[in-house]
Amino acid sequence: MKKCILIVLALALGSLTCLAQDDSTLKSRISRDSILIGDQIEWTIDLNLAPGEAARISKPGETPVPGVEAFGDMALDTLSKKNGTLALRGHITLTSFDSGSYVLPPLYVLLARADGTVDTLTYAGPTLAVNTIPVDTATFQPYDIKGQIRYPLTFKEVAPWIGLVLLLAALVWLLIRWIRLRRQHRDFFGKPVVQDPPHIVALRSLEKTRAQKLWQNNKQKQFYTQVTDALRQYIADRYDVAALEQTSAEMFRDLQDKQIDASLMEQMKELFTTADFVKFAKYTAPDQENENAIPTAVRFVNETYMKQVEEEEE
Repeated sequence: MKKCILIVLALALGSLTCLAQDDSTLKSRISRDSILIGDQIEWTIDLNLAPGEAARISKPGETPVPGVEAFGDMALDTLSKKNGTLALRGHITLTSFDSGSYVLPPLYVLLARADGTVDTLTYAGPTLAVNTIPVDTATFQPYDIKGQIRYPLTFKEVAPWIGLVLLLAALVWLLIRWIRLRRQHRDFFGKPVVQDPPHIVALRSLEKTRAQKLWQNNKQKQFYTQVTDALRQYIADRYDVAALEQTSAEMFRDLQDKQIDASLMEQMKELFTTADFVKFAKYTAPDQENENAIPTAVRFVNETYMKQVEEEEE
C-alpha cells in the first residue's frame, strides 16, 4: 500500500520527496561553469537502468532559477546497452541574459525497480557563472555619437527626377508652340491653316439652324440662341468687335460707326430684342417673327459682306 502511494505522488508532482530506499545525492554537470551573456550550455545527468527498471526525470521548468532560461524539457538519450543495462544521459540547454552567479536547482529522478519498489535519485544542481563582456577601462576611450552617414547620390537615384524635369520642360515647350502657332493660324507643324471667311462661316451656321427646325418643335430659346451666336461671331470677325462678350446694347453701340445701312441696323436690333425676350423673359415669339429671323440674319451677312467687297475694289 505504501509503494502505491509513493508512485501516485511521484507521477503527480514530477518528483519524490519522501524517504526511499536510496537517498544518496548524485551530481549533475554543465558543459562550462561560466558563460557570457546570451551563450548556451548543456546541463546533463547520467543514469544507469537495470533490466526491468524505468525512470522519469522531474521537469526543471522554463526558468529553473530566476535569470536562467531553459529550452524545452530535459531529454533522455541512450548511450549504451550492455547485458540488459541501459546507460542513459539526460540533457537540457540553458542560457542567461543577466550576469551573476546562479545555483541551479536539484533534479529528481523517479526510479521504478523491477521488484516494484520506487526510489528517488537526487542530482545536485551545479553553480553557473554568467559574465558580461569585459571592458578594458585602462585603454577604453569614449567617442561622441556619430551623425547620420550621408552617401553620395548615384545616377540611378537622380535619373527619375531628371526624366521628370525633361518631361515637364517638353510639355511646356509644346504648349507654348501650340499657342504661338494658333495665333498665327498655323497647325502644330507650322503649316498655314485654311480658314473660311467670316461670312461663309456665318451662312453655314444659319443654314444648319434652319435645317434643325427648332422653333417649329417648340425650341425657340435654342433657336434664337444659335441665330444670335452666329451673328455675334460674324460681327466679331468682320468688324473686330467683342460681340461675344457684350450685351446687345453694347454691341450695337460699337457698330454705330461701321457705316451699316440704317434700315438693316434697325432690323438687326428688332431681331436681337426678340431674341433677348425669348432667352431671358420667357417670351414666346409669333410664327411670323420666327420665320423672319434667319432671313434677316442672312440679309445682314450678305449686305455687309458685299459692302466690304465694294470697299476693297474701290
